Amino acid sequence: MSEDKEFDKALERMKSSFAGKDGIIHLFEQGYSFGEIQSSMDFPFSMEKIGRTVWEYLISNETILLRDPLSGQGKENATYVKTVGAYGKQSFVKVVGDETDEKTIRFRKMILNVSHDIFDVLAGTEIGKVEKFIKENSSGGPDYVSVDFGRLKTRSGNEWITMLSSLSGEERDYVENLPWQNSLGSVYHKIDDRLIKVLYSLERSGFLPGVYYFAVNE
Repeated sequence: MSEDKEFDKALERMKSSFAGKDGIIHLFEQGYSFGEIQSSMDFPFSMEKIGRTVWEYLISNETILLRDPLSGQGKENATYVKTVGAYGKQSFVKVVGDETDEKTIRFRKMILNVSHDIFDVLAGTEIGKVEKFIKENSSGGPDYVSVDFGRLKTRSGNEWITMLSSLSGEERDYVENLPWQNSLGSVYHKIDDRLIKVLYSLERSGFLPGVYYFAVNE
């Protein structure tokens, strides 16, 4: 095979990779599960690749923080705008607001009765307590909860499997396919619609995270 053909193949793979990342993010934002994203893509992306792409996106838009919200991370006034470039190529661009538009956000840390270092086991808690708890304490967000899925997955295989078995459908698809193990310490996930569904399932099974960070907007 000629060098030109090798170059053309490498260029095509690179184009597919870039286009695939935008497509993965677009479908994720439309509410597709990881499995649905994989089956919808024209180019065959592995579940690992999809999970890593979504993980990087969630970090970039601060849905996931790798540091305690009290450290100051998560305060940037930024939005993500979908743009369409040449040939209809879609991408998401981070737009940081003017300094005059920034909001100062303080976080109030709340700890439920944590019975061990990973999850708070709330025996007999009623379904819906999570939503009620969040509504009573949130001032409009962004609110976060500390999850130690990476440490759980890496150091406690059996407990990771037990926790996953308490999830089903899109909730399991979401938790199982993100590369939490890339961060062995705590990860702070914004309490959004996806995570609310995960928390419902964890509440029913007893694997409910116990450390929350509620924003106090000023």
